[in-house]
Amino acid sequence: MELETDIALQPIESVIPYSNNPKNHPSEQVDKIASSIKNYGWDQPIVVDGENEIIKGHGRLQAAKKLQLGQVPVIQRTDLTEAQAKAARIADNKASESSYNDDVLATELAMLDDFSAESLGFDQSEIDDLLEPQDMEIPDSFDEVDDEEIETEHQCPECGYEW
Repeated sequence: MELETDIALQPIESVIPYSNNPKNHPSEQVDKIASSIKNYGWDQPIVVDGENEIIKGHGRLQAAKKLQLGQVPVIQRTDLTEAQAKAARIADNKASESSYNDDVLATELAMLDDFSAESLGFDQSEIDDLLEPQDMEIPDSFDEVDDEEIETEHQCPECGYEW
């Protein structure tokens, strides 16, 4: 399979949103995409078919409009059938769904001094929740644990102690 890598700048008004795009792009998400483009530039072009209809990048187009950009980077995929373009559109949206490893994310965030939550695509409260230490007392030994305070049973995988 050949990779299509020719990126061209196109006038923003020439890019046509797909009318049946199943992915929602709420204004909060568009704001985050716009902030990312503004702060870090374009690193993901909009992908269109031979008619300039969007296959991938509806949120990026909305963000570009919000930023009042005159041109956007585009990859044109004329090699896809209509069915392949539909499938690629759905697969791209599904593939972007995932969660974070909160411990690793908190470590990375803690190392950043000069970046606002907004510039990272987060709300400040989300960052605060990740970086605030949890109020949790860790006993020095299992003898200090009051079994009546524990609602569920657990077992140590090494020694078999149940609590």
